[in-house]
Amino acid sequence: MKCISFNINSVRARPHQLIHLRDNLDPDVIGLQETKVDDPEFPMEEINEIGYHAEHWGGKGHYGVALLSKEKPIFVLKRFSKR
Repeated sequence: MKCISFNINSVRARPHQLIHLRDNLDPDVIGLQETKVDDPEFPMEEINEIGYHAEHWGGKGHYGVALLSKEKPIFVLKRFSKR
């Protein structure tokens, strides 16, 4: 399994970079940081079109993370543990 971590610094501004990663490195999983978009505005359709499922947790204009994977995740938990 090939996993890549990428500080994308605004996912909506850089879809071409995700396509480049897919075409040149063919990762099974891509971890994105600094997506800088609210969950409802995350470009889910575009991510699906390039062959990935996505789970996103973010805020408008800053921060945000996403996990893109070729296979749909079985279970996703979007929170920090209270331990």
